[in-house]
Amino acid sequence: MSNLLENFKPGPLDIYRKNASFDWKKLKVFLETEDIIKYQTEGYEVLRNHPDFSEGNSSSKSLDDQRRIAFKQCMAQKSMDIFSINYQIMDLKRTTAATRILFSSNAGATIKFTVGDTLFKSSVMNMGTARHQKYIDDVDEGKIFGAYCLTEIGHGSNARGMRTTATYDKQKKKFVLHSPDFEAAKCWAGGLGQTAMFATVYAQLVIEGEKYGLHAFVVPLRNPNTLLPYPGVIVGDMGEKLGLNGIDNGFVQFNHYEIPRENLLNKVADVTEDGRFLQFNHYEIPRENLLNKVADVTEDGRYVSPIKDPNKRHGAALGSLSAGRVNIACICETLGVKALTIAVRYAAVRRQFGPDGRGEVPILEYQSHQLRLIPYLAAAYVLRNFNTWFSEVFHQFTIETLTGNARPDAPEMGIEIHGVSSASKPMAGWLMKEAIQESREACAGHGYLKAAGLGDIRNEHDANLTYEGENHVLIQQTSNWLLKMWPAVLQRKPISSPLKSIDFLSNGLEILEKSRFSAKSVEEVIRLDSVIKTYQWVICHLLRATHNKVESQIKSGKDAFTAKSDSQVYYAKSLAIAFVQHFMLQRMIATISESTDASLTNVLTKLCSLFGLWAIEKYHLATLYQGGFATGPTAPTLIQDSILRLCAELKNDAVSLVDVIAVPDFLLNSVLGASDGMVYKRLQDSMLQNQYCINRPPWWRDIVKTTLQNKL
Repeated sequence: MSNLLENFKPGPLDIYRKNASFDWKKLKVFLETEDIIKYQTEGYEVLRNHPDFSEGNSSSKSLDDQRRIAFKQCMAQKSMDIFSINYQIMDLKRTTAATRILFSSNAGATIKFTVGDTLFKSSVMNMGTARHQKYIDDVDEGKIFGAYCLTEIGHGSNARGMRTTATYDKQKKKFVLHSPDFEAAKCWAGGLGQTAMFATVYAQLVIEGEKYGLHAFVVPLRNPNTLLPYPGVIVGDMGEKLGLNGIDNGFVQFNHYEIPRENLLNKVADVTEDGRFLQFNHYEIPRENLLNKVADVTEDGRYVSPIKDPNKRHGAALGSLSAGRVNIACICETLGVKALTIAVRYAAVRRQFGPDGRGEVPILEYQSHQLRLIPYLAAAYVLRNFNTWFSEVFHQFTIETLTGNARPDAPEMGIEIHGVSSASKPMAGWLMKEAIQESREACAGHGYLKAAGLGDIRNEHDANLTYEGENHVLIQQTSNWLLKMWPAVLQRKPISSPLKSIDFLSNGLEILEKSRFSAKSVEEVIRLDSVIKTYQWVICHLLRATHNKVESQIKSGKDAFTAKSDSQVYYAKSLAIAFVQHFMLQRMIATISESTDASLTNVLTKLCSLFGLWAIEKYHLATLYQGGFATGPTAPTLIQDSILRLCAELKNDAVSLVDVIAVPDFLLNSVLGASDGMVYKRLQDSMLQNQYCINRPPWWRDIVKTTLQNKL
């Protein structure tokens, strides 16, 4: 282990590191394994030593420089074996490790690579056929760069309302792409603004005036040799954003733009030369081409499937939709950890006030400061543990499905992965948004300096709250799935799922009838079984309350769509939040149970308990009283006392806890959060290196002229 992890340089943080209750190296190995630590070390060194990463990615650079750097780093990533899919699938824990490394470096470059290379290519692979192989080959060989165009100016979440059309011209045997107005322009596609040569474009298919729904096309946008757009393509850059400006997000309008008929991605539907629309069951391909793990057709034409329920067959495919959500939850945690690392280390060094005659004390010693940061540190640990596990589960599920080795319960697992990821992505985004903002404020004035790094982290994280599904819309997928369980709960039927996220609902009625807040002391409240018992009651109560709310809305005359829409606030959304928090806690407890080191078990248990109680107090305290789980003032008092005690007990561990999950200083890139704790030395160096520090401004004559005039 000594060869894997270097000791930190002596400095102001030593006082906390020496007082930690555990060995940070042992905790890192326990949570991440020696193999992953080796992988991280290799990954960090590859980035540190690569010339294209030497320029950094300061948002202080010009927009052109940010774009240039991001593109160079994007293409460099493509050439790095250590971050390739083939290298990662050798150990699926590498998938989250790679995400954390790359998004700690230049998130814009990584997103640009993901969209322009991986997403464009996978969309062609998943929806195209052999006639589209040339595009995949060109991407692999670095000959072209792509984009993925679904969202329009006027429509995002509601894909069915999109208005770009692809009308088939039988005479020319071509599709004519057209955007009727600016609201129908495709937008926000990464790489579309300046660099994409081709794009997967979704458009409403029209044949002789009849619409056939949304279909995907491979569309040439720019000449690969000149990067100039083709006639009929109006493509442009959307301009500067709050963050991630290395990505050239763009828009595109089509003005009766003709593309070959063969550019329709035709795995499930096609259009013949004479203009006939063929769905997949009319398109002739060899019988053996059917991916037959879920269903097959025999030579004599019989449909056979081990899965009799068509809804379950659909569920077997649902899990693959979760890739982006699983990844974004990890990105959120990565950026949140960077911010918390800076804020905690700064709090351990920064001294203000103190008892008379005893000097100033670190601000980490203050109860109010502990409450600002340590619960979010606990949240980051719980989220990080969950992401590592869930990402591995998801990628294993995907590999098994793609290789025809799907497990027998793949349909149920696909549905569960979809339900969980539809809540874990929003939860991760919301939690880490708050953690980043609190970290910025906790560093006070110095935290507002660009050199602190917190502003860039905040701006980069913001996009995670929107893409791959706007969070408030996305999380409804989870509550809709959970609501389907209520009839089984009422009938006391056994409920189980592959990941065991909902198994406790088998006892839902008993939980509602018998579970009550009975703790008399802080010691009882902080027990993990007590925290879990409280969460399970909250979920069962909100499940019943949400079901009843929807039913009452329908009985009042509202249609099902409106009834569900009007049951989100305080009901369905709260249900989904409680569910995913409980599941994250379950996974943390499972990890803790594997520890054989008492010191590690102790600190992880405190983190788990703190997150659970803090989240109950933050999100669900009113629910405990509304449903009758708690009465009188005892419950909130004991819960709040428990939170404060756990924060105080974890105070001396906080620096070592961030040491476990922190990225190297060259990626953290903060004058306040470096591992040596030399805050003031780094602040001084940063200020003196500022070009305006001791030089008069180039416009100094304007100042002198104005003051001279005022003197006259």
